[in-house]
Amino acid sequence: MVKLDNNAPTSFGKSSVIVDLIRIKNYQNKKTAIIVPSKSLLMQTYKMIKAASLGVRLLIHDEMYSNDDSFIAIFTQERALRLLDNNAIFFDVMFIDEAHNIMNNNARSILLSRLIHKNKILNYDQKIIYLSPLVGDKDKLKINSTQEIKEEKIHFNIKEPEIFEYRLNKNAYQYNRFTNDFYPLDEYDSELDYMLSNCEEKNFVYLRQPKKIEQLANSIAESLPIIEDDEISELIELLKENIHEKFYVVKLLEKGVIYLHGKVPDLIKEYLEYKFKKIKAVKYIVANSVILEGINLPIDNLFVLNTHALQAKELTNLIGRVNRLDSIFSTEENKLSKLLPKVHFINSEYFNRQNSNMKNKIELLRSRIFDDKIGNPTLDSFEIDKLNQQDKAKAQLVIDNEDAIFHTATTDESKLKQYCIGQNIHLFYKNFDSVNQELLRRMIFINENIDKWHELDVMEKIFTLFIKDISYLDDFEFERLKEEKARNYYDRHILRTHRHTLKENIDDMLQYFKTTQNTEFYMGQSYGEFEKRTQSSKSGIFKVYVNLSLKEDTELVNLAIVKLQMEDNFVSYTLTKFIEMMYVYELVSAKDYNLYIYGTEERKNIELMKFGLNGNLISRLDNDRQLDNIIFDSNGNIQTNSNFDEFKRSIDDFYRFEIDRFL
Repeated sequence: MVKLDNNAPTSFGKSSVIVDLIRIKNYQNKKTAIIVPSKSLLMQTYKMIKAASLGVRLLIHDEMYSNDDSFIAIFTQERALRLLDNNAIFFDVMFIDEAHNIMNNNARSILLSRLIHKNKILNYDQKIIYLSPLVGDKDKLKINSTQEIKEEKIHFNIKEPEIFEYRLNKNAYQYNRFTNDFYPLDEYDSELDYMLSNCEEKNFVYLRQPKKIEQLANSIAESLPIIEDDEISELIELLKENIHEKFYVVKLLEKGVIYLHGKVPDLIKEYLEYKFKKIKAVKYIVANSVILEGINLPIDNLFVLNTHALQAKELTNLIGRVNRLDSIFSTEENKLSKLLPKVHFINSEYFNRQNSNMKNKIELLRSRIFDDKIGNPTLDSFEIDKLNQQDKAKAQLVIDNEDAIFHTATTDESKLKQYCIGQNIHLFYKNFDSVNQELLRRMIFINENIDKWHELDVMEKIFTLFIKDISYLDDFEFERLKEEKARNYYDRHILRTHRHTLKENIDDMLQYFKTTQNTEFYMGQSYGEFEKRTQSSKSGIFKVYVNLSLKEDTELVNLAIVKLQMEDNFVSYTLTKFIEMMYVYELVSAKDYNLYIYGTEERKNIELMKFGLNGNLISRLDNDRQLDNIIFDSNGNIQTNSNFDEFKRSIDDFYRFEIDRFL
């Protein structure tokens, strides 16, 4: 196995490594998987591999597999595991992108180590290529002591950031990481004055919380003049037409400002990233870590206003977004000054914390030797004996559950438990052994009364089997489905959202906001303003609700936009698990499964969705009579004909971008 550890690699560099290794090692004639940590990176990587013209079948969904002898699969760890679970197959080669994520203490890190472990059992000779800029000790990646990892490391980092700090006393300082000294510079009126005085052509303003990101973007825009620029004017009209005229970014763009965060729908986020890259007059992008999963952007200046959860590795990764090496060396213009990127830490009691002081965080950058903190209990280097009793019990439960995955299940109860752990359904409950027994009892009862069961719609089935009268629920969002109003809402939302365009879904959500009798609406911690007592045993802990009746139209529009992304995440990462489980156990029909998962029963539409196209785009292309112009080639890869190319030239830039994400 090889671990490629670059101290400051660009995605451009990693992409070249992947393509070159596939060609040199002839991996295109094997069963090769590229494991990426997010759906955004999945499509970005797919387009990169497709552009390399490797002459092999490409998979981006586990259900696309069709007994292929060779392929390149660009998967998240979830899709890769489903492929192994549902087919007699293994991977010959796996590239693990952002491999440092395996060290984290979260469910997806455990899935990643499970994938490596499971594939090792199926294929003892598997080859793993770990790709990461943020690993100090390669051996910390091991899933067991017998694993051997070779290392290729770039020891010299040709970029050296210039680091500044603006403090609460209104003075600015420059940091020298070699002497660990701060040198005083000028005094400024405010943090906003400091930012505007030290801006460059393209500025990335980092902040963590979505709502504060929007507030800061507005504050920056208020201090800037209106820009007369044809490209910005065209973009504003496109956003009005395809999203909504009251979308906050429409107004911000007049001043050359945009914002991004994880609650912005993926299509909007990716389109704004694309436009930030293309339009010179858009100078400011205010965003959180969601920007780390996007395309390489032309950033030559970074302002950091919040350092919560940012340690040396995360700070290094964040700083690495400034002046990517491909933007320095891929043109004939001399841009060597960009090898000294400017990074500004700005203390603010509102955007960071009371008595904000980033000095200690800045000093973490003095050394480039990373301390690998191992939070994943399934890794060989995890030190369980150093934990307190409570944390030790939690870690041991994770270890025991992973052991259960790899033992042969011999009873219905153990088979059900193995399935639930494999799909992370057990994470929605406390004391899952008791819940598992109850789920099995209910499933037996349902099968004995199957005709009555099929009278229920899908949301009622989820409630009856997984929620009703179960006291061990441990997920507030899921537990909301105790409420009949919530179940009715999701039943309506799921069956409608696939068939409409993004703008139609925004308008539909806005109309729901204005007409619903349930004005106290769940918006999660990012946007919640008050607590609400419900049937939920975990209610009243967080401010997660808003009162829609108190909101003006502009705020309702923007709440509708972020709510769509929240619902997409909840449906994709929560509800889908339970629908798929019922389908596996034949408790929902194929018709209901297809309608709730894909929004259609049309075979070609389902195949296109498995290829990554979303239901909204397919519905729009169907209305424009373009589906017949989309075909699959001899390798099973998607292709379009000349009629489709002509159609693309006739549509607006937003629609064209939406298509180009996939085709």
